[in-house]
Amino acid sequence: MRTRKEPEQRKQEIFAAAVQLFMEKGYAATTVADITKAAGVAKGTFFYYFATKDVLLEAIGRRWAEAFARRYEEAEKGTDAVERFRVFLRLFESDDPMDPLFDQLIREHQYQIMDSIWQKMLAETFEPLLRGILMQGQAEGSMHFAGSIDSTMHYFWCIFDAMYPMGGDLTELEGEELRKHLTMGHRLLESLLGLETGALGAPVDVH
Repeated sequence: MRTRKEPEQRKQEIFAAAVQLFMEKGYAATTVADITKAAGVAKGTFFYYFATKDVLLEAIGRRWAEAFARRYEEAEKGTDAVERFRVFLRLFESDDPMDPLFDQLIREHQYQIMDSIWQKMLAETFEPLLRGILMQGQAEGSMHFAGSIDSTMHYFWCIFDAMYPMGGDLTELEGEELRKHLTMGHRLLESLLGLETGALGAPVDVH
């Protein structure tokens, strides 16, 4: 007798199989047939949930962003804006399982779909969280930034991208050089938000 599984369980099996194949074979070389075979589902089941392979990839990004938001909400505990920003930043610095997948897309020059996925993750999850933090910081008087909230968010992502470049390589930086690189990013973020030097502490990757 065939086991009947819940839709979320089926989706998770498809997600897991797809990510593994994308990393092993490459995104372009992986077919829907490869994914369904690895996940143990029929093609009809795949297309019931996802119209295309691109839609599946978007769903993987959305699933991770939603998990990030849940972890953030569990960790921030309704504290002041500066502490909420520390939590937001710490989660980004310590837990980004999408990076290896994005790096694979970069190696394959799949820039358009990668950017599309990232922009949706920003718009649906990350920027609403960040906007809430900045609005709270303004209301509390704990954050003082020169431009609008929109421009401040733009500069935040520019600084963060410079700290942790997508598809970039920080392995050449070790020890003191890596510490200086990441700490400089924190100092720039403190300046952007009008915080005291050292308010954000050391980056997670600095040991």
